[in-house]
Amino acid sequence: MRLSWCLTKLRLRRWHIFYTLLIPFMMLVYVLAPVNRRIEHQQDVILKENGESSHTTTGTPKIRTRMGWMVINTVNKIPVVQYRGAELTNKSFDERGWLNVKNNPCVEEKTHKVQPESKCLQITVEIQSRMGNHMFMVAAMIAAAKMNGRCSIISPTPMLKVFNLQNIMALNKSEWKNTTTKSNWLIFDSGKIAVYNPAVRVLPTCKNVILRGFFQSWKYFHHMKPEIVKQFTFIPKVQEKAKIALSNAVKAVKIAKTATVVGIHVRRGDIIKDPFYKRHGFDVPDVSYFFKAMTYFQKKYSNVVFMVATNGIEWSKANLNVVANILGTNVVYLQGNSPEVDMAALAMSDHMIMSLGTYSWWAAYLCKGEVIYFSGYPRDGSIMGGKLKKADYYLPYWIGMK
Repeated sequence: MRLSWCLTKLRLRRWHIFYTLLIPFMMLVYVLAPVNRRIEHQQDVILKENGESSHTTTGTPKIRTRMGWMVINTVNKIPVVQYRGAELTNKSFDERGWLNVKNNPCVEEKTHKVQPESKCLQITVEIQSRMGNHMFMVAAMIAAAKMNGRCSIISPTPMLKVFNLQNIMALNKSEWKNTTTKSNWLIFDSGKIAVYNPAVRVLPTCKNVILRGFFQSWKYFHHMKPEIVKQFTFIPKVQEKAKIALSNAVKAVKIAKTATVVGIHVRRGDIIKDPFYKRHGFDVPDVSYFFKAMTYFQKKYSNVVFMVATNGIEWSKANLNVVANILGTNVVYLQGNSPEVDMAALAMSDHMIMSLGTYSWWAAYLCKGEVIYFSGYPRDGSIMGGKLKKADYYLPYWIGMK
């Protein structure tokens, strides 16, 4: 009897010791467990595009965590969590509401530790292709730097010899490569060539960023157009040559009164000869498009002079001279100039008729007047048609014609 009582007492004491040790241990784990390993999900406080939540009276949504409430700020309608010095968007969370460590550049995957915010972050862009593409990339970088409070650096590009780029640090090829191959750089890919990606508006606050892609959308930078136009001010040498070309064009037609100069860009050359462009949906406008566009300006304005910049001078003269004769108007051609001088002259014209391609796009964007674009580019159902969203590529007040 006494033996049985002793054994029972010993068992109880064992359980008592076990629970005495277990409870403090669980409390310790609960307190010290990294907060950023998971965020408690509540169905009614899922991140919304408009950043609203019924849990606050101010309209600012919150998320419940073990450390209390964290306020979500809304930047340009994108919800952003200020999380221990790092900004996390709704893409930082999975469908259940847990912090998505694998897809979050500000969270170390192994330790789940949120990296601190840096005060001297940089942004750059991978320069590729030719002048018009360069301009889209640099414009997107300038706008992203402004919105995210970053310093811009750039690798060698012919643009540095054409435009008076301001507040951008130019590095040589080796310096740029050495700088951007360090571990604290994150690559941001724009995705499709000409489809706007709004995620660039809010970049991680713990990494330098390399923009990769073509960024062919006015939505990346049009909200700060005066700044972009200022950045793309041609150097004095180019401006002087463009002014001379423009003046000679007007003098050639001997108009006594003030002329209305309408720039026309006609792209032929490579886009006609290389079958790649045809396969991918780069349809070039025919003479009927230019007839409609020229008719529009001839009827609307007086003393019109059409000034043509082209890499297909023979086709242009054979076709546009006929159109000019039918309309009873004047047409002149820019010849013997560099591409940047022709672009500057087109930008100085009163209005603009586009062809296709980024060179034509930027000449139109820098022009202060009305713009007519070829709505047949890209061809519907083509490869390029799947990579270019027309509403993102063409400005809404530009006039489309075929």
